[in-house]
Amino acid sequence: MWSLISKYFFNGLFVLLPLFITIWLLAFLFSFMDGILGGIISVFFGRPLPGVGFLATLSLILLTGYFADYILGEKILRLFEAFICKVPIVKSIYSSAKQVNEALFQSKGSKGLNKACLVEYPRKGIYSVGFITAQASGEIETKTGGQKLLCIFVPNTPTPATGFLIMVPEAEVIPLDMKTDEAFKLIVSAGVLKPKGS
Repeated sequence: MWSLISKYFFNGLFVLLPLFITIWLLAFLFSFMDGILGGIISVFFGRPLPGVGFLATLSLILLTGYFADYILGEKILRLFEAFICKVPIVKSIYSSAKQVNEALFQSKGSKGLNKACLVEYPRKGIYSVGFITAQASGEIETKTGGQKLLCIFVPNTPTPATGFLIMVPEAEVIPLDMKTDEAFKLIVSAGVLKPKGS
């Protein structure tokens, strides 16, 4: 009897786990986006309106992307960035976030950027999938014996938007042939979704 219950449980878990992960990620994304403008909207209406903040944020993203394609939009964005970069503390956060965004999602032919790889992390003998984002700074390399170090972003499962930055000697980084989106699928699915050709 217990073996049957165990069998049915794991069969059901295997079938429903991808759905649960998808629902959880969508709920997290919805809650995050709804909260960006949801608080401002609730001030005007006097009460929270679930979903309105999400729609407003989505509309803002789409409009920004639309106007960014035009010369006027680019000029406005540059003026906005120039203003942001003059505000103490804010400029440090914004410039760092922008650099990370460009390194992870907007690299165009840059060698090594956004390249999936394997590293022995969190200890020797255990491998984690990561992404090469850049070469470590000269000071860090100097103070670690002059060896060439690569900055590796190791995402969390099942939320790859968060993770760890580790610096690994280049000789210990194993590049992967899989595409970035395939590596993300592997991470989000906890290894269930295999890259094409594997």
